[in-house]
Formats: sequence, structure tokens, C-alpha cells
Amino acid sequence: MQNETMLDVAVFLYKKERMNCAEAVAGAWHKVSGNNLEGTENFSMCGSGRAPMGLCGAVYAAQIVSDKDKKAELTHRFADAAGSLLCREIRSMKKLSCTACVELAASLLEENLEVVA
Repeated sequence: MQNETMLDVAVFLYKKERMNCAEAVAGAWHKVSGNNLEGTENFSMCGSGRAPMGLCGAVYAAQIVSDKDKKAELTHRFADAAGSLLCREIRSMKKLSCTACVELAASLLEENLEVVA
């Protein structure tokens, strides 16, 4: 796993393991960072626009597991790239696919880890 990026792991979990976007991002964070997911959100209910307030599940998971000091920057950068933080809006604009949202959230989260490490 050391050579795999968080993006690689997240996409694998999303596409091959058929996890939802939130589970894939949180699972990739867990595998790459080695940090425990205990006590965090149950991400199985956060895909397809079902994250709190209709957020994209990928960014929601990234927000939950990210370093608190980097959460706002991660959120802002995701919104800039995706055009919104809301799943339905992102889908309706067709600016990013769900896979691209997973990739974006995982990449931003990995940058967050690199800064903290």
C-alpha cells in the first residue's frame, strides 16, 4: 500500500469494491494514513446525496476525517473545483462525475496529510 496514493485507493474502493463515495474516501484515508475510523461517522448512509445537508459524500467524508486546521481550505478548494458542495447541484451541472468527486476529495485529503506529517 505504501506506493499507492489515497486517490488510487479511493478510486479502487469506489469502483471495484462498490463502496459509496463517502465510504471510499474515508476508507482510503484510513488505509493510507493508518488512522483509526472508530468514533467517526457511519459513512454507509452518506452516498448519493444523503450526507447531512445534501453534501457530496466524498467531501463530507474528507471534512470529517481531515485535520481541523485544514478543513476550511479543503472545503473551499473542493467547492471551487466542483462548482458546489451539494451532491445534486454537482450532478446537475455535470462539471464533475461522482468518480471525479471521489478523486478530488481524496487528493485534497492526501495533501492535508502531507502538510500535517
